[in-house]
Amino acid sequence: MRTDRIAAKENHGVVANDMFDPMLNKSFSLDNMNIYDSEFWEEATPIWITNQRAGHASGAAMWPGTDVKIHESFPAHYMPYNASVSFEERVAKIIEWFTSKEPINLGLLYWEDPDDMGHHLGPDSPLMGPVISDIDNKLGYLMQMLKKANLWDTLNLIITSDHGMTQCSEERVIELDQYLDRDLYLLIDGSPVAAILPKEGKFDEVYEALAHAHPNLTVYKKEEIPERWHYKYNNRVQPIIAVADEGWYILQNKSEGLMLGNHGYDNALAEMHPIFLAHGPAFRKNFTKEAMSSTDLYPLLCHLLSIPAMPHNGSLRRVQDLLSSTTPRRMAHTQSPPPHRGHGKPGEREQESNAYFIGVTLGSIIVIVFFIIFFKHLILSQIPALPSMQGEIAQPLLQA
Repeated sequence: MRTDRIAAKENHGVVANDMFDPMLNKSFSLDNMNIYDSEFWEEATPIWITNQRAGHASGAAMWPGTDVKIHESFPAHYMPYNASVSFEERVAKIIEWFTSKEPINLGLLYWEDPDDMGHHLGPDSPLMGPVISDIDNKLGYLMQMLKKANLWDTLNLIITSDHGMTQCSEERVIELDQYLDRDLYLLIDGSPVAAILPKEGKFDEVYEALAHAHPNLTVYKKEEIPERWHYKYNNRVQPIIAVADEGWYILQNKSEGLMLGNHGYDNALAEMHPIFLAHGPAFRKNFTKEAMSSTDLYPLLCHLLSIPAMPHNGSLRRVQDLLSSTTPRRMAHTQSPPPHRGHGKPGEREQESNAYFIGVTLGSIIVIVFFIIFFKHLILSQIPALPSMQGEIAQPLLQA
């Protein structure tokens, strides 16, 4: 999971890869340069900015969003996103920033696989085996370089992702064109959660056409979206969303093509749960936690960095059992930011961060390596190949 996404989506405002904001009258897409439009990112404050406001320095190697100017700020060090830059180059930059005369205390590193190949091949493909082996080798390389730089024993390392992945197929496709004329609506975002904006005066017609269109498609009016998804109280959530069952794919027409692996399904599904591994002086050794919530990572990171948290949806208390020390200490609150557009339930105030944090005497430095690791039974089978790390990691599956 990303640290720019550890609040509920309805609160931080990044509700999809493709969005339309009716108040800004603007669209956002990962495929276009409007990804650099700051207004889409500023309904929350990323942790790299909060860290710097506390007087520290952050560094980011291709971490999504860090090359966008958010609240007039960039990380002290960052690499503009370029997928062709190798993993080794990214690791070298992170280590350079940690060991410089004015070192960072927060490093963020992103790597595209196995997500990219998982979308292309599907997580159940035998061809994913070499991809997972390559990830294992990259983890070994990271460990080797951290040890060479004398960082392994002093730095807190977290390896995680923001989602899982499930297998799709051409036999499990829902074609919207079979049920609905394209002149009636705009498709803002696609599978597996289709964000649908009906044309003016066409809401009822669009909803009725889709409501019982397919047995593997559940259609919600915005106000009917389940509360547990935290996905209804934001203007960027469209008036109608259509949610596919696990493994089913929503297209307007099959001619558009589909990915054989996908994510974004109901986060209660086990295949959507990410992975979490941690090593360092702040973390317990030989400890496994059955599950945890992704939103709890934000207060955990703020605690490890000794910085006050912005308002958030997580709880440090729920993850304090990961830590090697349980000495409480008080940290100052930050002021709550002004209410955001379309933010929160009507009449509901933003949740304040916890006043009490669990003290850690060592390891205020963190590096987060972001792999989208979904093929859990394969990647966990690779862990014994890392014997020097095996006894020092927490391996809970996150609730996405």
